[in-house]
Amino acid sequence: MRRRAARLLFVLTSLWLAGGAATAQADEINLYSTREAPLMEPVIASFTAATGIKVNLTYVEDNLVKRVMAEGDASSADVLMTIGLDKTSQFVTSRLTQTISSPVLDGAIPLQLRGAQWIALSVRPRVVMARADAALGVIHYEDLAEPKWRGKLCMRSPLHQNNVALIAAFLVHHGVETTEAWLKGLKANLAHKPAGKDNDVIREIAQGVCEIGIGNTVALAQLRAGREGGDWSGWARAVKALPTVFEGGNTHVNLTGAAIAKHAPHPSAAQRFLEFLVTPAAQRIYAAAELEYPVLATADRDPILVEIGSFPADALPIDQIAAHQRAAIALIKKVGFDE
Repeated sequence: MRRRAARLLFVLTSLWLAGGAATAQADEINLYSTREAPLMEPVIASFTAATGIKVNLTYVEDNLVKRVMAEGDASSADVLMTIGLDKTSQFVTSRLTQTISSPVLDGAIPLQLRGAQWIALSVRPRVVMARADAALGVIHYEDLAEPKWRGKLCMRSPLHQNNVALIAAFLVHHGVETTEAWLKGLKANLAHKPAGKDNDVIREIAQGVCEIGIGNTVALAQLRAGREGGDWSGWARAVKALPTVFEGGNTHVNLTGAAIAKHAPHPSAAQRFLEFLVTPAAQRIYAAAELEYPVLATADRDPILVEIGSFPADALPIDQIAAHQRAAIALIKKVGFDE
């Protein structure tokens, strides 16, 4: 099945490369991105070299939705790109995007990682971490509330988007009552009040402040790559990411998402850009920029990610998770998790 899917994707991509030049209606597109220019430049250069289409990049540090809404019908944006399922879902709920119809994208991206008006380009598994010498195997998210972890768990604020998304996914899987009980168990198991970033969770595990923690693999990968300098790389080498799954499911992932703007001046060329981004070579370049996992199953991963491990994405549709974020926040506040 996987080989047939790979052959289908190869055929579709070949047809796209062969016929794209004749169907393109523009020689440039405008990309609004919250990913910084140095991270985007390699894949943009590859796209321009392959198609002749120039990409005008506008870096929007924060509140991309507000920027596009303010521009209204006069917006020059063709492609919107951001980090996080919360912000990606806001594109649609704010009516800033248009429907995408593409066999290439459908063939490359798993169903749960795309919607009618957006796609995921890379994913960030959110997993349990422990010291590298810990004798621990597969962990279920559900088990993190067990008393055996009392005083042994570290995590950043549950109200940070990465944790809100995880809790929303748990809510979809298990309902309100079970999720509330789970959150109470997590709170009881904390080594201290939630604080810092995922980087700090990794450091505290390495230092023995806690036995386990919750974090994104991208934080572990970037620290191992030495992107923070100092002692961070050593701490990251002392920590491992554990295979973490829902009972009867797989790993919760967050994402980098993209969409075609509702008033895109160059929609055909914008779609070509998205289709290019899911080709094997582009996926390797794009995902490696932030040390994320490609959404394309056949794309090569960065060696650091190969070292960290594989985390098959849970089948729960991202749209369902996004729709439960407010309910997740309400439960977090109800149990006084940050108090």
